[in-house]
Amino acid sequence: MKNLHRRPDFRRIREALGTGAVAGVASAVALGGLAAWTVAGYAGTPARIEVQESHVLLPVIPGSSTNAYFRIVNTGGAPDRLRSVSSPFVVSGIELTAHRMNATSGAYRERTETVSVPAYGEVDMSPFGTAVTLPAGETWRPGDRVTFTLDFERTGRVTVDAVVRPVTLGTAS
Repeated sequence: MKNLHRRPDFRRIREALGTGAVAGVASAVALGGLAAWTVAGYAGTPARIEVQESHVLLPVIPGSSTNAYFRIVNTGGAPDRLRSVSSPFVVSGIELTAHRMNATSGAYRERTETVSVPAYGEVDMSPFGTAVTLPAGETWRPGDRVTFTLDFERTGRVTVDAVVRPVTLGTAS
């Protein structure tokens, strides 16, 4: 007859306890890290978009194409993307653009679908980066205000007034 009372295999018990201890320590470290992240205010923070500065350039030739520039700040913990810009003062032709250089050092603007705004970061549009290209109003004068609505993927719509500025010698902003 076989012995039904087997002695415990201490080596197997020791291995099982070791594996369980490693898993337990890893879980505790992960939980502690997540708790610290949450207490610091970073967990689940949505994008928070503010447009802090905005202006549109008055072109030298009235009614020709020009650029509008916005300083977009994201104080939230998630990135966002600017998808489009519209204005009740401009019927059509508004597009997001990016400054590019070709092989012969010539500069040009290229249409872009979106502009990324990083979490806890900003986008400062300029003649050397991203911009909003649009046909200028023929009656615009320096100091006029042009209303724009910026449409963001997460934040939704943000409406701002941009001040019309003349192009000055040596600068484009």
